[in-house]
Amino acid sequence: MAPPRRSSAAGGGGGKKRSRSKLTVDLSGHGGKYEDAVTNGGNTSEVESEDDDFDNDNRNNASEEEEDSEDEETVDAKRLRLAREYLSKMEAQESSSEDGSDEEDDAESDDEDGADRSSSTKEKVGKRIAQERLRKSGLLQSHLADSILEGIQTMRGNIASKIGIDAASQAWMGGEAGEGASAESYAKSWLDAKYVTYHRGHDLTPTCVSLSQDGHTAYSGAKDGSLIMWNVEEGRKMSCVLPAVKHGSNNHDHRNQREILSIATSDDDRYMAVGGRDNCVRIFDIRTLGKSSNASSPITTLEGHKKAVTALAFRSRTLDLYSGSEDRCIRRYDLNAMTYVETLYGHQSPIAGMACANKNRPVSIARDRTVRVWKVEEDSHLVFRPGGDVGSAECVTAIQDGWFVTGHDDGRLALWKEEKKRPVGDAIVAAHGYHGGTSGVTRSVMCCDALGLSDVLATGSNDGYLRLWKVNTADKEAGIKPLDTVPIHGHINSIAMGPGGKFCVAAVGQEPRLGRWDRVSRAKNRFAIIRLNSGEES
Repeated sequence: MAPPRRSSAAGGGGGKKRSRSKLTVDLSGHGGKYEDAVTNGGNTSEVESEDDDFDNDNRNNASEEEEDSEDEETVDAKRLRLAREYLSKMEAQESSSEDGSDEEDDAESDDEDGADRSSSTKEKVGKRIAQERLRKSGLLQSHLADSILEGIQTMRGNIASKIGIDAASQAWMGGEAGEGASAESYAKSWLDAKYVTYHRGHDLTPTCVSLSQDGHTAYSGAKDGSLIMWNVEEGRKMSCVLPAVKHGSNNHDHRNQREILSIATSDDDRYMAVGGRDNCVRIFDIRTLGKSSNASSPITTLEGHKKAVTALAFRSRTLDLYSGSEDRCIRRYDLNAMTYVETLYGHQSPIAGMACANKNRPVSIARDRTVRVWKVEEDSHLVFRPGGDVGSAECVTAIQDGWFVTGHDDGRLALWKEEKKRPVGDAIVAAHGYHGGTSGVTRSVMCCDALGLSDVLATGSNDGYLRLWKVNTADKEAGIKPLDTVPIHGHINSIAMGPGGKFCVAAVGQEPRLGRWDRVSRAKNRFAIIRLNSGEES
C-alpha cells in the first residue's frame, strides 16, 4: 500500500495551511520576555533572510580570521625580516660611503665593475657584522700599540723641550738614559711633568696591584699587610681596606704572615680576592668597600692551601677563581656559591703566577721550569717546556684565548700558543738588560701584564724602566717587538693596564715581591700611575 501523499504548502491546491503557535520564552531574571515568533508560510522568506544574514556573517568572520592568521607574522619570520632590513640598511650605508669616495673618479663603470662593487660591499658588511658580534660579546681585538707609541713620544718631546734637551736625540727618543744617577734623574723629569705620579700609602714594598673593569678604581697590597683602594682619576687614596701591621707588633711571625702577595678582581667589579702568607684567600665585596666600618672585613675566607698564596686569577667574564700556592697546588673556587670546587695537581715546585682568558683554561707557571695549561672540563693539562738553558718563569699574562706571554728569571720574554710546544717566533733575550753592562748578569722579568684582546704588553723589572711591547698573534708574523719605555726608578713588582691603553698602574718599591735581595735603597715604596696617552687624563 502506497504511503499517503503530503500536501505541499507551495502547491496550488485549496488545502489548508498549517498554523504554528507563538512561542514565548522568559530568558531574564527580572521578568523580561523574549518572543520568538515562528510564523506561517507567509513569513518564511523573512526567517530565511535572517538565517542567510547569519550565515554570511559567519563566512565573513571566518574569512577575516583566515586573513588575520595569514597576516600574523611568526617569530622566525619576523627575525628574518628584521635581519634582511638590517642587512639592506648596512649595504646602503656601505654603498653610499663607496659612492662618496668615488665621486672624484669619473671613469665609466661596466657590469663587471658593478658586480665587483657589490661583492666588495657584501664583504665589508660581513666584516662589520662579525666585528659587531665580537664587540657585543666582549671578544673584539683592538690595535693600540701605534697610538700608545705616539703618545709616549709626544710626552717625551714635551719633557725634552721643557728642560732644554734636543727631543730628536737618540737617547731621549729611544727611551734610554743610561743607568745610575742619569736614569734616576730621567725618571724624575717624568715625575715633574706629572706624566708619572707616585702616591704614598704603604710603609713597606708594594707587591701587587689590580684595576676595576672601568679603570676608575685601583687596589694595591704590600708587605706590611696593608690593602688600599685608590681613585685613579683623582689620584688619591679612597680607603684603607686592611691596615698595616706596625713594627711594634708583639708577634713578629704574625707580621710576616700578613704579607699580601696577590690581588685579583672580577670583571663585574663585585668581588676582590686577596692572597698572602697567611695561606688563605680572602674575598671582599667591592660594592661595600669604604661605605661602612664593617665593610672592610672579608665576606668569606677560603682556606685549604698549606703555604703562601702567590697567584690569583679570575676567569674572564665569570666568577670562577683560581689560586696558586707555594704548596704546588692550584685550587678552584666558585664565587657564585662561595665554595671550593677542586684541586689541580701537576707542578713539582712552588707556583709563581697564573692567568686565565675567556675559555676555562687557566695558565700557570712554577719554579719547575714548566708552563701548564689546564683543560678543566677534560680533567687534563698541557705541559710546555722552554727547553735549553731557559730559566723558570717569573710572570705570565693572557693575550687572548690560546695565546699567552711568559717572563723568565733569566731575562727572556716568550710568546706562546696552545697548539705549539715551543715559543712562537723569536724569544726576547735580556728584555730588561744586564746588571753592570752587557757583560753582567741578565735582569729577570719580574712582572708583565697585557691589555686583553689587544697588541700591547707591559713588563717591569729593576732596570729603571717600564717597557712596552707590541704583540702580534698573526700566524705568519707572530712575535714580540719592543715598542717604547717609561722611566720608573725601583723594583716594579706588579702592573695593571688600564682600559683603552690610556694608562697603567704599578707597584714600585725597594725590594722584589717574594724576597729582599737586590735592594734599591734610593727607591720609594709607592703606588704609581703612568700615563700612556698624552691627550687623555688618567
